[in-house]
Amino acid sequence: MAYRGIIFDLDGTLVDTLDDLTAAMNASLEKLGCPQRNPDECRQMIGHGLRMFAARALGPDRQELTDELVTTMVAYYQEHCLGRTRVYEGLDLVVEVLKDRGVRLAVLTNKNQSPAQKITQHYFGADLFDPIVGAGSDRTPKPDPETTLKILSQWSLTAEEVLFVGDSEPDMQTAKAAGLKAIGCEWGFRSPEVLTEAGADILISHPQQIMDLI
Repeated sequence: MAYRGIIFDLDGTLVDTLDDLTAAMNASLEKLGCPQRNPDECRQMIGHGLRMFAARALGPDRQELTDELVTTMVAYYQEHCLGRTRVYEGLDLVVEVLKDRGVRLAVLTNKNQSPAQKITQHYFGADLFDPIVGAGSDRTPKPDPETTLKILSQWSLTAEEVLFVGDSEPDMQTAKAAGLKAIGCEWGFRSPEVLTEAGADILISHPQQIMDLI
């Protein structure tokens, strides 16, 4: 099968955002007088969107602060989202080669649209990924397949012609729901066991393996 498109998750797949997300969460928790979270805790909380991240970080006894924490973190993270984020080694070259070969590339993330676009374009340029789709009031988050199916329609490609590359349960579940082959990245925020249980068809341990799939 010759794959003609790839939909990538962002956090934990293309870029390691854990340090910046942890710093933003802790600055916001501190402002609200709440206990902070370490990176390992944040790693397990990321992937289901900012509101879920905030609710998990607060814990069951402080859920009434969720809206305020989300608002505070959105403002902080927008200003600081490029501080310590980095591209995973080898991915910049892989996506450039894929683009040169005519493979369509998209980003689909549960991160808010503004930082998703800012981060993707900062590290990969403005023309590599089209579309770049983050969370917004007009779209349903992963694992709902609606946005994935819209990307396929935009590209005029079938599910059999497109791979979904991600590092979390929502990514694998989205791929399966949309009929795409699910590729789980072992370098991301979840273990291989979690990815397999969530439905990964193939696990990869290095970005170069994406080229082997194409």
